[in-house]
Amino acid sequence: MRTLIASLLPAVLRHLEAYAEVAGEDVREAATLLARKLAAILAAAATAFVALLMLCLWLVALAWDGPWRNWVAGGLAIGFALVAVALALPVLRPKQGPPAFFARTRTELGRDRELFERAFDGRNPPSNGEDNDHAAH
Repeated sequence: MRTLIASLLPAVLRHLEAYAEVAGEDVREAATLLARKLAAILAAAATAFVALLMLCLWLVALAWDGPWRNWVAGGLAIGFALVAVALALPVLRPKQGPPAFFARTRTELGRDRELFERAFDGRNPPSNGEDNDHAAH
């Protein structure tokens, strides 16, 4: 039993190191996606605020004398509102669902589980304690 554990321990430690590396990549990818969504939401909120200011300016201009002031202020308010909607729609209604959380880590765990099942069932034992699929890690 001791020799079995001693021979498996380096392989298990290599796999744990690979899992940590893949999990780190997944975290970096998720952080990048979250930062992009946050930037889009902040830009949409800022333009929505400007649209509200322009709407207020338009209401003031309605009471003020001038032939084109109403249309310019109203057009600006509508333009900023459209920009806010255009910025918010891709974030609020993405074309594809969110990526699976730690997808690569799950894939690697599934592959290793299959390898361990094959190794312990005796169907396809590893030749030197290391599989070729994970040599690239």
